Amino acid sequence: MDPIRAALLAADVVVPHTDADGLAAGAIALRARGEPAAAAVLFGRGENPWRTPPPGVPALLDWGLRASDLPVVVVDHHVPEASPGPDQHVLSGAGEDPETSTAPLLRRLFPEQPAWLAAVGAVGDLGDRGFALPECAGAPKTAVRKLVPLINAPRRGPELDGVRVALELLVEHEDPKAALADPRITVLAAARDAWRSEWERVRRTAPQVGERVAVIRFSSAFQVHPLIAQMWAKRLAPRPVLAANDGYLPGRVAFSIRGTAGDLRALLREALPDVGGEFAHGHPRATGGTLTPEDFERLLVGLARP
Repeated sequence: MDPIRAALLAADVVVPHTDADGLAAGAIALRARGEPAAAAVLFGRGENPWRTPPPGVPALLDWGLRASDLPVVVVDHHVPEASPGPDQHVLSGAGEDPETSTAPLLRRLFPEQPAWLAAVGAVGDLGDRGFALPECAGAPKTAVRKLVPLINAPRRGPELDGVRVALELLVEHEDPKAALADPRITVLAAARDAWRSEWERVRRTAPQVGERVAVIRFSSAFQVHPLIAQMWAKRLAPRPVLAANDGYLPGRVAFSIRGTAGDLRALLREALPDVGGEFAHGHPRATGGTLTPEDFERLLVGLARP
């Protein structure tokens, strides 16, 4: 048996990230372990298992790889921030061509699990390019396309109750059409509609365009800042766009930065070198974090420097 597969089956608890890729990866792992959705540990807004790990040996799915002595099983596709420790089992898709997200990596470990779950994660992260991955072969495209935004919706709102429902639908059903037909899908549809309404409000906020970075600042209880940054980054390329949300976490400024060139993590760390925690992780051209208002103002000053 593959040692990563064996380690994941032996882990004490499955801890999936709460986007479509993480939840689909979690569903594959839970099904392989014979566990229900209720067995997973789900982290809420502003929480991270690398900072506050659950007891025992967790299987962290789509949470990155950070410097830690934590005994852990990791399956992930982000660029690792550290080398695995002696008590860590890691399967990383970083640098693969074509890019492979976390759910297809899980199906690579458990090929007996359905392709549509791998496709939900891949399409959630990569768009329709995800269907081309071998782990997603044969997945029904129309149903997966309909399901992905519904699975993603609960984590973007102020209440996270629907995240567990999304995971339940992925664990309990044998195809995406059955998941879409489940009455509980109305919980996810309500979350999607609420998010869309807030998106329409916030997307009208105009950016302030600086020499190096454009900044859009607003207040919302919904997770709209990543897509606001993405939308404006396409319009203002090659200038990076930072979308800052003052209403997402109490006492913090949550922000996302997107761009088409360079390593934005390095850009942030150069502008604010003395800050750790939830700051400048993720992908080279899609990163962000949360800062105190004071540190965020220092970040803006640093980004304004030539």
